[in-house]
Amino acid sequence: MRIAILTSMYRAEFGVARVIASQLPFLVDAGFEIDLYACELDRAMLCSGVHAVRVPTHLKGLKKALEAGRYDAIIAHTDPFYEFLAKNDLKTVTIGYEHGYPPVELCLPEEREARLKDIGNRQGVIYPALTQVITISQYGVEYLKWPKARVIYNGADHYESLCRTEPGENSGPLRILAVTRYRRQEWEYKGLDQIVRLKKDLGEACRITVVGRGDEESARVLKDSGIEVPGVVSDQELARYYSDCDALVSFSKWELFNLPLAEAGFAHKPALTLNHCAHPEVTPFVFGSYEEIRDYLKKSTRESLGKDGEKMFAHVHRRFRWEKNAHELAELIRLRCPNPVNRGPAFGKGVVWLFWSVREFVRQNFYKKWKGQA
Repeated sequence: MRIAILTSMYRAEFGVARVIASQLPFLVDAGFEIDLYACELDRAMLCSGVHAVRVPTHLKGLKKALEAGRYDAIIAHTDPFYEFLAKNDLKTVTIGYEHGYPPVELCLPEEREARLKDIGNRQGVIYPALTQVITISQYGVEYLKWPKARVIYNGADHYESLCRTEPGENSGPLRILAVTRYRRQEWEYKGLDQIVRLKKDLGEACRITVVGRGDEESARVLKDSGIEVPGVVSDQELARYYSDCDALVSFSKWELFNLPLAEAGFAHKPALTLNHCAHPEVTPFVFGSYEEIRDYLKKSTRESLGKDGEKMFAHVHRRFRWEKNAHELAELIRLRCPNPVNRGPAFGKGVVWLFWSVREFVRQNFYKKWKGQA
């Protein structure tokens, strides 16, 4: 059975890429032939058995390439591919794998009109045109306003083998970790203002580290507040941060899943968060307000948080595994495609693929030199 996966970003710092990269080896082992189409492509994240190409952002020629591939199913993970599948009759199974979008009230004022239009288009045009919509939490079904959506929880065990479970340093301030983006347009919705407030309220009793991608202005505000900001780190480094912390906190006001909560659980660390959106599905440590989280940390010790970490691990260790996630996805595809056929021709043999592959090689090896950016 041959499937195509479409995503705008396939780079390590994007959560959607983490989902796809974690699913791929299981799907290949299950016998699927997989072609990955990405506007931004990090080939280091690919597993063997997967063919991939970087496609132009204007998507010219994509319909012809997908038709030539004769896929049993096509899965879109991001914009603009949801709308692309809805507008083009590709005569195959089409799946929208919906990772969510922030509500209008959490967008910057200048972005709200466009977001309203986008939401209306998804609910009125895109979802009805797809064979299947997948979402990543029970909360997501209600949020998307698409009751026929199928829930497939994310896995979160990708760092499990890298994380240490033996006790670490037993003295000094509590080590609090946040794994999140920190950009101006997401400052309040991701709860960075509350993280700054937490550092101010707890002072020397805690050491807070924020790991993730952000802009320089936001990083400076965090650092000026006494918070460590290492930026984007490797998987090995992030696993070390999970291992070394005593607890993870998230003050995000909206998430369709919030992957770092579950990742912390596989490191045997409690994930403390607000009782919003999908959070109660992901962690047992949900609180009604910032003050409740602050006061919980004030009375906590390294030992008590260690016990909380074991409770957290018990919550996630069977529920959020990538093998389970990929198995459910594979079963759904087989259900929708009960009679797959030999779809040939093989990936990469068409003129379109040759053009895109040459184009990518030129961009990576010569474009910056021509522009004087090398």
